[in-house]
Amino acid sequence: MPGPPYFARMKIRILALLLFCSVHFPFPRLQAQEYIPPVEPLLLSNGLTVTLHRDTTLPLISVNVAFRAGSARDPQGKTGIANIAGEMLLTGTRRYPRAELLRLKAEKNVSIAGRTTVDWFSISSVYPMELLEDAILIEADRLENVQETISAEVFDAIVSTLRREHQRRLGQPLGTLMQQIFHEMYPEGHPYRHSTIGLQIHLDSLTIEDVRAFSTRYFAPSNASMTISGNFDPEHVRSLITRHLDPLPAGIVSRWKNIRDSFKPFGQSAFIREDRVDFNQLHLIFPTVRYGHPDDAALKVFAKVLNGSEHGVLRQAMVKNNPAFISVDVYQSSHELDGSFWITLTVKMDAALQPLFSQAMQLLASIAKDGVTEEEVIAARNQTAMDFYTPLEAFYGVGGRGDLLTLGVLYADDPLFSFDQFAMQQSTSSTMIKRVVDRYLHSDNMLAVSIVPAGKTELAAKP
Repeated sequence: MPGPPYFARMKIRILALLLFCSVHFPFPRLQAQEYIPPVEPLLLSNGLTVTLHRDTTLPLISVNVAFRAGSARDPQGKTGIANIAGEMLLTGTRRYPRAELLRLKAEKNVSIAGRTTVDWFSISSVYPMELLEDAILIEADRLENVQETISAEVFDAIVSTLRREHQRRLGQPLGTLMQQIFHEMYPEGHPYRHSTIGLQIHLDSLTIEDVRAFSTRYFAPSNASMTISGNFDPEHVRSLITRHLDPLPAGIVSRWKNIRDSFKPFGQSAFIREDRVDFNQLHLIFPTVRYGHPDDAALKVFAKVLNGSEHGVLRQAMVKNNPAFISVDVYQSSHELDGSFWITLTVKMDAALQPLFSQAMQLLASIAKDGVTEEEVIAARNQTAMDFYTPLEAFYGVGGRGDLLTLGVLYADDPLFSFDQFAMQQSTSSTMIKRVVDRYLHSDNMLAVSIVPAGKTELAAKP
């Protein structure tokens, strides 16, 4: 987690940015490793942190809200509640029912979208700037009157939609693959063991009272983070926050206790999935570390070393001269509690997976022993910079600046936390790459999944 307190570091950051802008340019410019969005965090008396991010480039207001209310908080035996509760939160509020939200969307081009992840439920809204107070009132009403958004009619409609989604996944090739992988990776009772929509066996037992209890517990100011971005007058927006958000009851904070940074190898596990596919696919999954762990940054850069461009190390070693390859995907997936490094190789259905498995593991072993070049790391860092900054061109929407600032508070009580993590990526060296490959990406810490057409198990990898 971050070292110096956020507010102490904030003075240094703002001063550095102002000096850079005043000496070199009359206006701020976006530039890799230099841009830090201007923010003003406000900690309200009820525990809600509201981050103000002023951007005058467009006549818009964006409100991003996130709660510690992802599927990892689903009660034992009642998976899927977080997803249902989040969907219901979007259907309207007491003062702004569904019909009024639809009117704002049609007449004022208002956009309201939500998403449930394993860690968070988040809402991204965009309004014309003249609707600033409405934007704040809608979120205040959601927080104050969350029970009134949960009707039996909407609950039944969402549950019916989820039943159809479960049936669709059952009938679709590889539709249940991720759930099968989660069951293999995580022990019984682990909060990440199920997908965000939950398990089908729990769906029929969920009740509207379960959803109301979850919503009351988790959709509270002290368990949330909010960012208001866009073209607003700071003094006016602070007065609206004081009037509409600060008086709300705090509720209960939900935080994981004692998140462990110690690492114990997963061991070696493998399974074969036969399905209605016209390709063969190999997933090599290595349990790693949570988002914010010092090694997470190096693992993200290493993913780009392997597959950041056509010159990536893995592409050069395995794909370039092999006509059987269809696609390659490599990434470090990290969450609040843990992470995993994925290598996915997809080839034509007549290509055996065992040679690919052996070649990939030999490549990782050689990198753990000899490392990679600084030039390869620099190219990978450039790719991570492009991936980081491209979504930040917008201050609104899912993945925009406001979204990132909001989640930074939930991760580390710091809206600029993700910018710190990006800075760590940009300081990654070849020595650090060599160390994390040796520590995490080996056969004693791996789940190998072979996907082959039905009846073709001889094409699977057998670690």
